[in-house]
Amino acid sequence: MVSRNFNETIGYVTDRKAGSVVDGNVTYLGEYAGQVSYGMINVEVPQHHPFSSAIDGSAIKKVDSIPYPAFLQFLHDQSGKPLVIWIHGYRASFPLSTVHCAQVARALNIDANVLTFDWASNESVFGYTRDVLQIPHSTKHLVDLLEAINNEVKPPKIIIIAHSLGCRLVCLALEKLYNDPNLENLKLDHVIFIAPNVDREDFDQNFKPALQALVNRLTIYVASDDNVLLLGKLLYNVDSIGLPERFSPETNLDEIQTFLYYEKQLPGKIDLVDVSFSSKEDFLKKHRLFLERPVLEDLYWLIRDDYPAAKRHLLKYNGSKTSTDYWVIPP
Repeated sequence: MVSRNFNETIGYVTDRKAGSVVDGNVTYLGEYAGQVSYGMINVEVPQHHPFSSAIDGSAIKKVDSIPYPAFLQFLHDQSGKPLVIWIHGYRASFPLSTVHCAQVARALNIDANVLTFDWASNESVFGYTRDVLQIPHSTKHLVDLLEAINNEVKPPKIIIIAHSLGCRLVCLALEKLYNDPNLENLKLDHVIFIAPNVDREDFDQNFKPALQALVNRLTIYVASDDNVLLLGKLLYNVDSIGLPERFSPETNLDEIQTFLYYEKQLPGKIDLVDVSFSSKEDFLKKHRLFLERPVLEDLYWLIRDDYPAAKRHLLKYNGSKTSTDYWVIPP
């Protein structure tokens, strides 16, 4: 449990167009700028704020844009700490992405340098196709950021937490880094995918070698009743790896063994954490798993203390005939 006031500075990198300055704070739009901006966000959450309650925009006290040398100096000044990078998913505005990053950072309660990579999402519920088309453009900027962190900052740990379409962005960036002959010694300590919206065929054909080579450990949070991913499959024919291969309304643990697909692709590399039994208040919360208290608590033990799944408050699923690291957050 977080038992102190949360008053932290979070760095940001965004490729959105800048909006007008409001009350002394920089704002950003749902449009692609073609270049990146850097800055700092001051977040304050009082001690009495419940751990599992969502943080709103009032927690964002100051948003300042700074030049790249100052941003790099900010990273250098804290280079002895682990670096946690948050990458948002589909339909997230800059303020919403910032609030979600702050929510995760507060839950982790870790002495780390936290950074949000904010790509130019459309911010519209009808903008899924545009967001998908935007991902390759934003990939270059994430690649540049990871190269700078690896070559110039050199933190002791690099941890990426990505949600939904942000997971696809990470996969594309790692694919480019994997194929770069000039890049040496890049290794991500942990990559965490939450409700990943990554097409199964792309994962099979393009992303596996990079994940195998560049990531020490991969944790994936999934839910069989993720309505947003299911809707994406029905409307856009995206066969996401965040869904079972065979979905039915009566999906149960035996049927969602299809999630073991991951383990077959990258044996020994992945922990699967099934959140299907967690209560969800509304349609979107079934997709925004990172707002659920059980997931926040599991991330706390996973990142703060580097506990393996066997030491966290999880149940191992033994229903599969093959050995696998498949875990369930109990109801």
